[in-house]
This record gives sequence, C-alpha cells and structure tokens, in this order.
Amino acid sequence: MADIYWPDLPSDFLADGLSIQPQSNVIRTAMDAGPKKARRRYTARTVHYTGKQRFDNAELIVFKEFYNTVLADGVLRFNFIDPVTQEIAEFRFTDDYIATEIGGLFEVTLPLERL
Repeated sequence: MADIYWPDLPSDFLADGLSIQPQSNVIRTAMDAGPKKARRRYTARTVHYTGKQRFDNAELIVFKEFYNTVLADGVLRFNFIDPVTQEIAEFRFTDDYIATEIGGLFEVTLPLERL
C-alpha cells in the first residue's frame, strides 16, 4: 500500500460519472496456420476508473494542493476507496484532472488506475 491517503474530501463518485475499463492483459500471436495463440501478459492487470466528484471552492483548493504538492502533479500513488468494492486500494492518476464550474460548484473528472 502507498504511504499517501486521499485527503479529507468526498470519496464517492457521482452516480452518472463513473466508467470502469480493465486494461488488456492478453498477448495474441499469429501462427503460420490455424488460430492465434493467446497468453496472459502479467499475473495482475490495472483497471482504469474515470469518475466525477463535486467540490466547493474550499474543497477544490484542498484537492489541488493534494494533487500538485503531495502527489507531485499526480505522479505518486495513493490509497483511495475503490468505488466498486468499497475497500481501500492503491491508485494513481493516469492523466491530469479536469475541473468544470457548474452552478457554484466544481465538477472534477478524475482519471485513475487501480494498481
């Protein structure tokens, strides 16, 4: 597990804003004749989660400080509650977050991968 934990912010994704995409873990090799052979690439694979959360101004400031300073611009791993299993798991960002202002709140898209 990582030494860094999600800060004191909401950890639930919005109901309409979560997508889950397991990453391919299969290598397929063409043969001279017959069907392709397939094998696992690794013993474990990552799963990408893209979710949305809503923060007010103060929460957005806390999040940005966490992302920029604590996670070194999103590079470091951190512990977060898995939205499916509701267990603490290790995650990291796969890309920069996107924050959109909607009616005084900020809807923040979090592109994460579970490790």
